[in-house]
Amino acid sequence: MSTSRHIDRICVIVTVLTLIVTLLFMNGRALGIEVIGDGDGGDGQFTENDLNGDWDASGATYITLTGDGAGIDGNGAYFAGGELHLAYAGRYVLSGELADGSVVIDTDSGGKVWLLLDGVDIHNEDGAALLIEQAEKVFVTLAEGAENSLSSGASYRQEDVDAGIDGAVYSRDDLTINGSGSLTVTAEYRHGIVCNDDFVITGGAVTIDAVQDGIHANDSARLCGMELTITAGDDGVTVSNDAGTGYFYMESGALSVPACYEGVEAANITVAGGTLDIVPTDDGLNANSSSASAILVTGGEIRVVNETGRDADGLDSNGSIFISGGSILISVNGTGGNCALDAGTESGGVCQITGGTVIAAGGSTMAEGFDSTSTQGFLMQTVSGQAGAAVELKDDAGATLLEGEIPCAFTSLILSAPELEVGDTCTLSVDGVDTEVVIDNSAVSAFGPGGMGGQFGGGMFGGRGGRFGDGQSSEDYTEAGMGRPLNDGITAGGFTPPDADGAAPEGDMTPPEGAQSMPSGGSALPNSDGSTPSDNRTAPNGNDGLPAFGDGQFFGRGQRPNGMSGGQNDPFGQQTAGGTGVSSSISPETLILVGVSVLLLAVGIVVALRFRH
Repeated sequence: MSTSRHIDRICVIVTVLTLIVTLLFMNGRALGIEVIGDGDGGDGQFTENDLNGDWDASGATYITLTGDGAGIDGNGAYFAGGELHLAYAGRYVLSGELADGSVVIDTDSGGKVWLLLDGVDIHNEDGAALLIEQAEKVFVTLAEGAENSLSSGASYRQEDVDAGIDGAVYSRDDLTINGSGSLTVTAEYRHGIVCNDDFVITGGAVTIDAVQDGIHANDSARLCGMELTITAGDDGVTVSNDAGTGYFYMESGALSVPACYEGVEAANITVAGGTLDIVPTDDGLNANSSSASAILVTGGEIRVVNETGRDADGLDSNGSIFISGGSILISVNGTGGNCALDAGTESGGVCQITGGTVIAAGGSTMAEGFDSTSTQGFLMQTVSGQAGAAVELKDDAGATLLEGEIPCAFTSLILSAPELEVGDTCTLSVDGVDTEVVIDNSAVSAFGPGGMGGQFGGGMFGGRGGRFGDGQSSEDYTEAGMGRPLNDGITAGGFTPPDADGAAPEGDMTPPEGAQSMPSGGSALPNSDGSTPSDNRTAPNGNDGLPAFGDGQFFGRGQRPNGMSGGQNDPFGQQTAGGTGVSSSISPETLILVGVSVLLLAVGIVVALRFRH
């Protein structure tokens, strides 16, 4: 073979290899393709692995607990000192009973571990029943039809206490619970489930009974598709970290907290779907970090009932409250300083409604209504009602806009429905006593003469919030921090609500300290690294509608705005399950690399032709 032919082939091979290496170096992004890895990537709140409760266990290690030991068929596990150790990444299937011991996951490689619980009963009298010391991520899957139990005693070993282990289930890394079986977690010492990173539940029937928090996570608690019941001596769900960026996100499923101090507590709280039924002695939902905190409700149904609290709130945010969908019933007793809604208006927050149905009843002493910038009509009245009072709001044609039975006695009432507009004349009925009212979207309103026998203390209500203070107009309020005026020295980086039509307001929308951001049409929460997700996603099990509580006694026709299904009001309908897919964006750096590769290929061809001739 001639020398020119050798050079020809060498030039072509080298150039082609250069192009291949360039594309591989860019991880496939040069062609606008997002490479799908092991099912645990993507921009959504839930990954493919999070949602996969039916993974293939054919090559897994099978372990049967025998009371005080274990039979092991496969690799990666050993039993010693009353503990079952899973020492390597991989898949494990676990069944049987461990009378006094624990399962310890500690993978030196930091790889992913899949653990299928197929009829497990584990009790540890002086420590965690499931302890995750190290793994990149652990998926605890509840086998179909299986009943599983994890429990701990009332005191832990001192070395565990010193190490910060304080849950019946304790994980130092990301933890996901999925599947279709059931799990009962009982914690006589402190918390039920503790996760030092991101905690996710995407399936199964999970019941938690804890002397302190039911779930205690550092970075996030994200829920969908599950049935979760929590009885807690302190909070039902707490998400808290030193940075003040911990967030709670619920997309579908059901969360019931029949007994707790506070229902959900986090820096930022988003409810996009599902049902929440909370019976606290203090706040129902509490966004507690700072003035940049927010409660965002875009769908689902929320019910908060507090019969005994003092200075308790239904929805309480140190920053803002934004409601753009869903159905909400709040009933806190009308004594003391109990408020149905409490936003941080004194620090620049707003309480705003642009969609959804709200019945919020509580005390009038410190009551707070929606902001006058709300695009949906609302009514706020100082009005007394006994426990069990029937409330109904009708339009001028006599059609019922909303109705409900209020569990606790109240002295303040806030109502809003999608059909309400400023200027509407409506009839408000409280236990059969009718009063004509005009919707004016003011937190200060009064009944006209003859209204309801003087129950309204002079007919006027003066609350802390609901209107701009210090002479500020709506034009003074921008995205420069929770709707606060730009002239108060607040820098950009706050939390901006959506416009009335669900679209994002114009201008930059910087999330508050790495927390939520508001993409067009709804909400999204940050990825684990603090970055903003590029799109939204669909609830995994077809959240087509908003389920009703019980027999539907709390909400009338207004509970599904304009006949919407939950999916129509859900901003997460743009991404398929798993969070992986195709990205169409091509960066300038990628274009340069592709151009260089093409140039090298052309040079190689020219050189080859020259030597050939």
